[in-house]
Amino acid sequence: MQGHTSRIEYPVTGMMMRWVGLMALILILYAPTAWTAEPVKINSLFTYPEMYKMKVVQVEGTVRNYRMNHFIGHNTKLEKCIQAFSVEDETGTVDASYATICQMGTTMLKDGDQVTIEGHFLGNLDVRLVRKH
Repeated sequence: MQGHTSRIEYPVTGMMMRWVGLMALILILYAPTAWTAEPVKINSLFTYPEMYKMKVVQVEGTVRNYRMNHFIGHNTKLEKCIQAFSVEDETGTVDASYATICQMGTTMLKDGDQVTIEGHFLGNLDVRLVRKH
């Protein structure tokens, strides 16, 4: 009598592995462009607003007109900081706001700071990252 082995195929598993592999490939190819903001001059944001609308952009310049609103969240009871300011480069000025939880290592700004900010452009910048120089 010959030994008989049976192999059970799981078509869903094979499809899932192909799908995971395809998603990993797309992520590897797309990730560098998705996570890198394009550096722009401030006047470009206002000259071509439709080109930058809702896109993540990077701007370098000097902090001006700094203001901070600081409060305790009603539901979370966490201390929140909203920093509002303008960034000025040699081509113009754009308003920006940076909302964070104060105790989480937030970069605190002041007038005159040289910064690189990254955020979504909506006529102003909704900042997601701040780096001081």
